[in-house]
Amino acid sequence: MRRDGYKYVFCSVEGSEVCHQLSAEELLNSNFEETIAPVKRPVLASACPGWICYAEKTQGAAVLDHISRIRSPQSIMGSLVKSHVSQREKIPYSQVYHISIMPCYDKKLEASRADFMSKEHNCPETDLVLSTAEAFDLWGDKESTDFCENQRFDSVLTNNPFPFETPSGGGSGGFAERILQHIARTFNHPGTLEISFKQLRNKDLLEAVVNINDTEYRVAKAYGFRNIQNIIQKIKHKRCSYDYVELMACPGGCLNGGGQIKLEDPSELTNVTSVYSAVSSDKLKPAGTFEPEPFLTSYKAIEKSASALSTQW
Repeated sequence: MRRDGYKYVFCSVEGSEVCHQLSAEELLNSNFEETIAPVKRPVLASACPGWICYAEKTQGAAVLDHISRIRSPQSIMGSLVKSHVSQREKIPYSQVYHISIMPCYDKKLEASRADFMSKEHNCPETDLVLSTAEAFDLWGDKESTDFCENQRFDSVLTNNPFPFETPSGGGSGGFAERILQHIARTFNHPGTLEISFKQLRNKDLLEAVVNINDTEYRVAKAYGFRNIQNIIQKIKHKRCSYDYVELMACPGGCLNGGGQIKLEDPSELTNVTSVYSAVSSDKLKPAGTFEPEPFLTSYKAIEKSASALSTQW
């Protein structure tokens, strides 16, 4: 990418770490009392735009009041990248062109949300979103297959480039695990926090229970709309006992996202998961101390319209 003239190449893992850290604080309701009303438990992950679009169009306050107010890693990176580069290069914020590469076409919709426009600078925080399939079409013949192994990424949080490394917890961002790890660090939990997920009805529905500082935390992962709808029904009937649920619209999670490079054999997804796990790290990278407010958003029901032409996103 640098050979094509892109001066900075960042890794969204930094946005993920900020998101995880603030999500843990949100779950504990620390630093948030004067900023937003507490989110109802179970707190539902807000990083998947497909799930958010579905919730805003079809669910009322009974579900929307449970959705995390923390912006997605892509949105957090949009704000951080433009601020970092504009200050470092001494150029206007609006002259920084930020491209995000994501495994999901719906991330294009997310970037177009009015909430993710810089009101101060009157421009998008993320200018263009490319799916991984689109990125491969552009650069696949130029970059070697071990690109991530040899690449060192610029940092929006420090001045030190770093190698490619993903958060532990699976290929959908590791929200459930990382939030628990941040909570454990907050309470100085001794040793390594052991998190063991057990499969429920299917391989895309998992749960874990851990004890931190004499408090039991129950978390779940629910991928695909079949599992999402089951979680929603439990919430509506007040039978959902989880503290946090990592929801993703795609079966198999983000590694199986609609914008991913298509696999000739669907069973190869297992190999993709193994490769991804090989570059995962359990080490938390504290993002520093951030005021939550710049990284918060909200979700509201979208009124149904009789005209398809007036559909809002």
